[in-house]
Amino acid sequence: MKNLLSHTSKIFFTIILLAAIAHAQSSSIYIPRNIVKAYEKGTRSYDGKPGVNYWINHSDYKIQAEVFPKERIVKGTEQIKYYNESPDSLSRIVFRLYQDIMKKGNSRDYRISPSDETDGVVIDTFMINGVGISTKVKGSLSRSATNMSIRNLEKPIPPKSITTIDVKWSVIIPKETRIRMGAYNDSTLYVAYWYPQIAVYDDVDGWDMSEYGGEVEFYNDKNNFDFDITVPKNFLVWATGTYQNLQEVVKPEIYSRYKEAQESDGIIRIVREEDLKSGATADKEKNVWKFKAEGVPDISFATSSGYIWDGIGAEIDATGKKVFTDAVYPIKSKGWEEVANFAKLSVENLSKVWPGVPFPYPKITTFNGETMGGGGMEIPMMTNNGMGYTAAGQAGVTLHEIAHTYFPFYMGINERKYAWMDEGWATFFTSALLGNLVKDADEFTENVLYVGRVMGNEYDTPMILPSIATRGPMLGFNSYPKASISYYVLKDILGDELFKKGLHEYINRWNGKHPIPWDYFFTFNDVAKEDLSWFWNPWYFERDYPDLGIKNVSLKNEKAEIVIEKIDNVPVPIDLKITYIDDSTEEVHNSASLWKSGKKEITVSVNTKKEIKKVEINSKLVPDTNEKNNVFEMKKK
Repeated sequence: MKNLLSHTSKIFFTIILLAAIAHAQSSSIYIPRNIVKAYEKGTRSYDGKPGVNYWINHSDYKIQAEVFPKERIVKGTEQIKYYNESPDSLSRIVFRLYQDIMKKGNSRDYRISPSDETDGVVIDTFMINGVGISTKVKGSLSRSATNMSIRNLEKPIPPKSITTIDVKWSVIIPKETRIRMGAYNDSTLYVAYWYPQIAVYDDVDGWDMSEYGGEVEFYNDKNNFDFDITVPKNFLVWATGTYQNLQEVVKPEIYSRYKEAQESDGIIRIVREEDLKSGATADKEKNVWKFKAEGVPDISFATSSGYIWDGIGAEIDATGKKVFTDAVYPIKSKGWEEVANFAKLSVENLSKVWPGVPFPYPKITTFNGETMGGGGMEIPMMTNNGMGYTAAGQAGVTLHEIAHTYFPFYMGINERKYAWMDEGWATFFTSALLGNLVKDADEFTENVLYVGRVMGNEYDTPMILPSIATRGPMLGFNSYPKASISYYVLKDILGDELFKKGLHEYINRWNGKHPIPWDYFFTFNDVAKEDLSWFWNPWYFERDYPDLGIKNVSLKNEKAEIVIEKIDNVPVPIDLKITYIDDSTEEVHNSASLWKSGKKEITVSVNTKKEIKKVEINSKLVPDTNEKNNVFEMKKK
């Protein structure tokens, strides 16, 4: 009976595999050889779902760290339980030592201040399953730019097993070269990319061996963290995760305000200027702050003795469930009194509008990084943001960084390889929602114009190329505006309802896993019940550009026939502005689906009894690389 069932299962799996291959062959998008292997192994499927053999590894981290603010030193110990869920025996294990980016002589994407050069991450103890491994003896262990590999393990890590790793380390936090984190003064540090962590081992590439150079970001499994941060008296700590002992480390009145803020519809000042002067923490020389975070790819923390603290509750669903949104900043920061409210509105809009998925974490803290210009950095449940020049700018960076909660964190995106898969969505959500935070704020038009200016230039590369190979200005262009506008065009093709259905299906299938671009493409094909290759290819795989022109306008029997020419291959919507002889105007919109057939010319018909003065393509709504052919003026009668 057992053999018969095994034989039947093999036949069934073969039929499913052949059907999936047939489905893939009907879609004319390019799939690299290493990606094809994942489909052959059954870890991914051509309908966009995780395959029957899909797996993902993960870890439990228990960390104890102490911060020495004046010296900018963090010392820590950690015990990691690594769960190898793969079918492979691992003969090596790879660690990331991010702050080796500051190590003297190492390669990096940015020029750093000489005063920030260090010896990198100093490891005092490293043990695997209780056996010590020397980090100084060459041979089986090697350190490259920011990776540390332990090769030829005496006992390979078997499938479906748990490996215990113990590390004791220390690192110096940079004070001038603040790449996403740093020491802002002797009393304020934002600490990220700070602890030795296990790299991702996945079904496509095996170990992720990409180095951290400062430009492309991270790629992590969904892990659990239990960690303590020890700081001097009067230093407050905010971190990924939830407080486990806040009542023990702050004054009673501060804890009371914190509890009130969690349910409040208005901003509560949890720590005030007078609290900082009199001392906000328990009266001990050192305080140990305890945190837990479950199901997150990474953790960070901030500490300061000079920051005030605001908090407010954000309602995320119809049941009234709330997420705690807070902001921490120096007293002198202008405009930051509204940031906790911007965070609240961000969480509510993301939960209820786009993507329309309830916020997946219990809190989000917005930290003021004190740099002007409004740039920011995201870590699960934490953001490190600069100071915007305007309310719209401050709201925009708050919304953008919080939007990353969904992409890459909730979705497990590989930012090193496909930055557009997270930055593009964060930009799309910000464009769609910013006007709900600040009246008349508009980020969409700027992105449209930017895409029209740059696409088709020599340095414009296809989005599908790995981000690690597309560094420089084009990495930012592909990842933010170009990807965002591609999502907008797809939404316009499918309509809001079907597009949201595809987005929700993509999120439901892949949250907590590691989706790749083909999972996104095939999921939307599956939901739309059509092959969207005519859209995927020019936007993601080819070096084409959007350029529409008005070829002719003719009038007959109270109908205007407007001939639109698609000069290059990227499909975009047709947005027309018709100006009549009496100076009245009419706007006409058609989605990019008109180009599905592959035609180079489309005739748009408009019923009108008025005489037309001119017809224009609105390049503020649609990216267009050549505006000289966008206006057709009628000959005067």
